[in-house]
Amino acid sequence: MGNVFVNKTISVRLLTKHYAGMFFLVSGAAGLLLFFNQSHIYFRNACIAFLLTFLYSVPLLPLNKLAFLRKAGFVKTILLAFTWAYVTAYLPLAHVFLHNTTEGCLFISNRFLFMLVLCIIFDNRDIAVDKIRGLHSLSTDVKPFVMQLIVLTCFVLLVVINLFFYKYQGVLFQMLALQLSTVITLLVYFFSWKKRSYFFYYFIVDGMVFLSALLTTVASI
Repeated sequence: MGNVFVNKTISVRLLTKHYAGMFFLVSGAAGLLLFFNQSHIYFRNACIAFLLTFLYSVPLLPLNKLAFLRKAGFVKTILLAFTWAYVTAYLPLAHVFLHNTTEGCLFISNRFLFMLVLCIIFDNRDIAVDKIRGLHSLSTDVKPFVMQLIVLTCFVLLVVINLFFYKYQGVLFQMLALQLSTVITLLVYFFSWKKRSYFFYYFIVDGMVFLSALLTTVASI
């Protein structure tokens, strides 16, 4: 009886404290069912996306048996960046050109590094809170100087990948759009060194995902 009561209590807490997440989860599932056939997304790829999202969410669940996953450190940050790259780049374009092509590998690598930098910006903001909650990330496990080296390395790789992408695809304006997005992201990273408001993170940093898509869309016109 005691175990049943504890399990019910955990379920109630999940539904009350995380009702917003539950709402978006149910909404996403409904959207998947309604528009899956029109999306041209392979079912197995959708399952992989769901699995990646679940794996990232596991350390956040209030379950003692999974507490060790909160010490995953850099795995959490890299997994989140890879999940974003997979969902926003590979998943919608897998049926077009990403299979076994150099352009596809470059595009996915570009998106992964881009998302990794954005994830690091958020991780830097949440260092104090993560330490209180016992959560680990790349920012909590790596010294600030080393973190800056990692970020600058990501930017150098982004510039190089964009140039190679132009070499293989031959579209100048697309390459310029990618480089502009990289430069703006670097500026956003520098601005994040100082304490910023929620507007900065949820409209500027998160907005970089939309801006990068907008720039490449305009470049294709």
